[in-house]
Amino acid sequence: MKICVFSDIHGNGHAFRQALPMMKKEGADLYLYLGDLCGYYFDQMEILEELATLPNLVALRGNHDQVFLEILGGNESLRRDYLKKYGPSMERLLEHDCSDLTRWLSNLPGSCVQLAGEISAAHGSPWNPVSGYVYPDTPLQPFLKEHAETFLLGHTHHPMEKRIEGKHIVNPGSLGQPRNGGWPTYALVEGIPGRATFREIPYEREGLLRQIEETDCGNKYLKEVLYRHAR
Repeated sequence: MKICVFSDIHGNGHAFRQALPMMKKEGADLYLYLGDLCGYYFDQMEILEELATLPNLVALRGNHDQVFLEILGGNESLRRDYLKKYGPSMERLLEHDCSDLTRWLSNLPGSCVQLAGEISAAHGSPWNPVSGYVYPDTPLQPFLKEHAETFLLGHTHHPMEKRIEGKHIVNPGSLGQPRNGGWPTYALVEGIPGRATFREIPYEREGLLRQIEETDCGNKYLKEVLYRHAR
């Protein structure tokens, strides 16, 4: 079984439009999106339409997706905090008709999903499916208590493949905002426990930078994080 795993697009349509035809050419048996369409950047509605063109797509809800649903539900304190910390992505998104996006996100699981052949998928971690972090330096012993053999996780924006006593842990990295100094990535996972192959997606970051400026966004973080640890 070949699974194309990707995560954390965060509204970066410039990167996703570059990745989409590459992913389609992989001819995967399953396309697994680990969540976080929302947050940070500004092309969520276009990306939602493009996601629908992927065959055999399974998607999960991420923590920024959950924040969007809570803001849409009237949590004004969260809305103000998000604007201050992360910039106007949610504000720009709320200017659209979000009914299709809201329906799609509301129907996504915010829990671990069990796939064929002892595979567990979550946005965060098996013990905190939406918000748990498993970084490359996180101790792996807790995975030994889990039933699955393969774990497909997002959320940290760091591509990773780890093994411990027969357990296989893979994070595809982020398709929208990598934090490891490289380009956006996705992963192909083949076999159980199998192996992972990572694909980098070079794209024109300058187009995204212009888009940030066009929103009159004074949040420097949105630009700076694109070049964090850049090689």
